[in-house]
Order: sequence, then C-alpha cells, then structure tokens
Amino acid sequence: MMKLIHCIAGPTASGKSAYAVKLANDIDGEIINADALQVYSHLQVLSARPNEAEMGGIPHHLFGHIHPRTRYSTGHWLRDVDPIIIDILARGKSPILVGGTGLYFKALTQGLAQIPPVPKAVLDQSQTFLDTDGIGALRVLAEKLDPVASAKVLGNDPQRLLRIVSVAKATGKPLSVWQGDTRPVLPKASWQGTVLLPERQTLYDIINERFGHMIKDGGLAEARAFRSLGLSVDLPACKAIGLRELNAYRDGEISLEEAIEQAKRQTRRFAKRQYTWLRSQMQAWKKPEI
Repeated sequence: MMKLIHCIAGPTASGKSAYAVKLANDIDGEIINADALQVYSHLQVLSARPNEAEMGGIPHHLFGHIHPRTRYSTGHWLRDVDPIIIDILARGKSPILVGGTGLYFKALTQGLAQIPPVPKAVLDQSQTFLDTDGIGALRVLAEKLDPVASAKVLGNDPQRLLRIVSVAKATGKPLSVWQGDTRPVLPKASWQGTVLLPERQTLYDIINERFGHMIKDGGLAEARAFRSLGLSVDLPACKAIGLRELNAYRDGEISLEEAIEQAKRQTRRFAKRQYTWLRSQMQAWKKPEI
C-alpha cells in the first residue's frame, strides 16, 4: 500500500514544524517545505526556517535551496516538489508537506492554471494605472474585467488585483477562466490535510516572543548580510518581515526597540491574513486541538 501524503498548513508561529517532526517520527515520514520564504537561502533566521535541532534528525527537503535573486513561483515549487514526493513514497516513507503558503497547497491539491506569461509592457501599464489612479480604481477595473477572481480578493491587495488586470489585458481571457482549467497534482484519495489554527491571542503572543528570539539568534546580522547582496527590493525574498525594519535601525532611522515592535506588528498582521485565508479555504481539513 502506498503511504498517505500529509499536508500540514497553518499561519506563521502556529507550531507547524514541531507538529510535522512529531508526525514524521510517528509514521516514518520525511518533511517537505511548503513555505514560500523558507525556500530561500540567506534567510535562516528571519524566515523562521527550522534549524538542525528543530529538525530532530528527520530529513527535510526544499529548505533554503534557492538564491534570493530568483523569482521563485508556485509553478517552480510544483515542479520541484513532485519528484521529491515520488522519491519518498518509492522508499516506503510518508511525505509530510508543511508550511504557511496556502497557494502551494491549493496548487498541489486542486491544480495550477497554465497561464501564459504577461508581457512586461502590460505589467508596466497596470502598475502605472495603480500609481496614477489609486487602489480603489484598480479594484473597480479588476471587478469589471474579472468579477469572479476579484470577489476572492480580501481588502486592498495590489499584487493580486494587478495580476487580475494584467492577465485579462494580456490574454483577453479572465484569470478566473484560466484558473478553472486545472487538475490537481495529488489524486484526491492520496493525501490528508491538517490545518493548525491556534487561538489568535495565543498566536500573537508566540509571535511577539519569537521575534525576540530571532534577534538573539542573529536576525540583525542576517538582515545586514542580506542587504549586502544588493538585490532589487521587488524580489519575493525581499518581502521577509524584519529585513526592512532591522535595516532601518541600522541606518539610524529608528531605534532597535521600534524596529522590533514594527516587525512584530507586521508579523501579527501577516498571521491574521493567513489565518483568515486558511480558515476559509481549508474548511474540510482536519483542525486538531493545539
């Protein structure tokens, strides 16, 4: 019998890594990263990538294997993860995918649309529209071009709204239509989903404490070393919370205490968005008491 594939999702600081390691010990499993920031090298601390002690001797895959200069997409991750899942199963072990990037899990279990690349000219045109007319006008345009996809965007999310507008303009077909033409990587009966959703105040308390540990574990030096790479600030890796805040401290713009508080606040906001998305999108997944 082929082993069951386990998918473990949850917001940042929800205890996913420890949960996955315990499960791996119980069922002879190996862990695969499903977090969009933890794929990057040079972000061990600020992405909360598990260290050697936290890995507990369990094999971990797709952690820190991509240079931050790379625009690593969900499509790239799917191509990387598929052969690893197959290899783990072939060795009679259980693949355990763990992370907070809901789109990775959605693509894996529901499919990823094969959308043609959007020309840079169209991307620039959409960005200029946002810069000139504002986020409200961008949402109105997105709702006109693709009301189905726009209805799934919570709040003012410029990146997702820009994507909706750009795809519609470039391809002549709404993003939601492209997304409807998908097939899952994992057959339905091959996997089981678990989502960890701690009580919110408990989660926020853990976030506050964890960022303090990140500073003690070298987060400040990591932010400085990362900036020395000279990367474009619009790269996905540069969105890691803590980079901007800690480098603002190093530049003398704010105090260290202010940098830490800002990073904690941004992490709590990020966790809140993850929490809302995971709860709404993964209603059928198991939700253990934690």
